Amino acid sequence: MDLGQQIAIYLGVFLLLWYIAAAAYNRRRGVRAYRWLRPGLAKLGPISDARWIGSSGSGARLVVGKADRPFRQVEAAYLLETRELLPLWLINRLRGRRDALILRADLRSSPRGELEVMRRGDSRLKGITASGERNPWILSKVEFAGEFQSAQRGRVPEPLLEEVRIFLETAGACVRRMSFSLKSPHIILEADLVGLMESPAESFFATMQRAFGGGTSAEQA
Repeated sequence: MDLGQQIAIYLGVFLLLWYIAAAAYNRRRGVRAYRWLRPGLAKLGPISDARWIGSSGSGARLVVGKADRPFRQVEAAYLLETRELLPLWLINRLRGRRDALILRADLRSSPRGELEVMRRGDSRLKGITASGERNPWILSKVEFAGEFQSAQRGRVPEPLLEEVRIFLETAGACVRRMSFSLKSPHIILEADLVGLMESPAESFFATMQRAFGGGTSAEQA
């Protein structure tokens, strides 16, 4: 057996052991994230649906079908990194992909403006505000706490901007992106799951309720 064959065998064994260990790690992490998320989300109302996304090692999706004000419905999904496949995991790491929590929420009535808030340098913001005569999105001069930039479509009222400021001052360290739309879902939030799990989920959702409890709605249903 030559050196090349030995290296191939050792590498294969290493990747197999990595897969087994990473799969077990992700399963434990997925269960821990579920136990963290569920009681916090339940503070917004009874959970009407909860299921794994593929398996406990991939993520989960939970829904509050009838949420307390200012929300009507909230869907929360967390997605774990694909750690089992080492080359893919390393590539995704270089791309900045991490364990993420994604929230989609409907308010009792739609926001009065459309706004995208992202971290500086996020390529998605450049795509939204790409030059073009028919592109209604413009880069906003509004500043928020931390390293955030925003884009808006049409006029965004000050009450909505103030709510975003309040929320980012408290939870901004973990936020990657926030989107406000006139259509459902009214709010989309993408956040760093690892950072959020350093504090109880109840605190995070209470912060959301306080921040968006007024001003965004045209009228309460």
